[in-house]
Amino acid sequence: MVGKLTPDSIATASVIPTIMGLSRYATPNDALANALAAMEGRTPEFKGNEATHWGDALEPIIIAEAAHRLGLKNLRTEFDKAFFHSALALACSLDGTAEGDGLLAPSYKKRIFCMNGIDGRIDISGTGIIESKLTSAAPEDFPQPFRGPWQLQAQMMCTGYNWGVVATLYRGIELRLFVYQADKEMQRQIVAAVDDFERRKRNGDWYPAASSDDANTAYSHVDDGVDDIPLDNDETGIAALREFIEAKAERDAVDSRVESAEMALKEIIGNHEGVTGTIGNTRYRVTWPMRTYKAQPEKVVPAKLGYVTRQKTLTVKEVY
Repeated sequence: MVGKLTPDSIATASVIPTIMGLSRYATPNDALANALAAMEGRTPEFKGNEATHWGDALEPIIIAEAAHRLGLKNLRTEFDKAFFHSALALACSLDGTAEGDGLLAPSYKKRIFCMNGIDGRIDISGTGIIESKLTSAAPEDFPQPFRGPWQLQAQMMCTGYNWGVVATLYRGIELRLFVYQADKEMQRQIVAAVDDFERRKRNGDWYPAASSDDANTAYSHVDDGVDDIPLDNDETGIAALREFIEAKAERDAVDSRVESAEMALKEIIGNHEGVTGTIGNTRYRVTWPMRTYKAQPEKVVPAKLGYVTRQKTLTVKEVY
């Protein structure tokens, strides 16, 4: 297989679900951070894992079976360059293409699902795209947004092809073929998402944080010498500060209760393994067992260069 063909500095078909906020695995700010890092020559290399290994290994089989079930010809699986949109900062790579002929009807026997089109059928005349997917998820009638549909529409936009199929092998035992024609509304949303992504790249304008960890990605450094932001006239800011302080105090109180109760139970258990007791209609057993650790060889930790990064949690203290 050819290595990665698409650039990391622009939106690509595979990251379209991410920048649209539809991915389960990454946030729009993750995609933006990766693109900005690539523009500075700091592209991290993903070495893959067990799932990506099997996705790559089974890709030729998935594509060949998809082409067979759809009755396609002139199957192609080798591409030495990426495909770029003629007007947008958008690129894609392809797993496979093949040629169809005429209208395709759904077939549950062949696990063919026609996802759009006219009267339940899709025109697969001419060259179309085969996108291979492998997942441990249970078979579904509508693929998740991050599992091919939006990626396929972006691939059509880059190649000019009018139809494609997301060929998904579920749990290694069931192949489902989700066939799509070009969807104008989906592609309109992709154009808007890519334009917004490019604007944010130019202006350093991060997406609204999806979580506290996501805020760490968006605001990864502190500007030296800038003053604190005053919150006294900001009702929203004061409300967030109050909630944070009160919630932290409640968490500390809960942690203290857990510590106190745990200490008391350990005093009762002593050198026994555990205790049992009934609260309401529920019987509980609390154990304090021994744990065995296998011997480990001595490890020499290699030296690491020093670096500066932003603290992941907030520090709160009273000031006078």
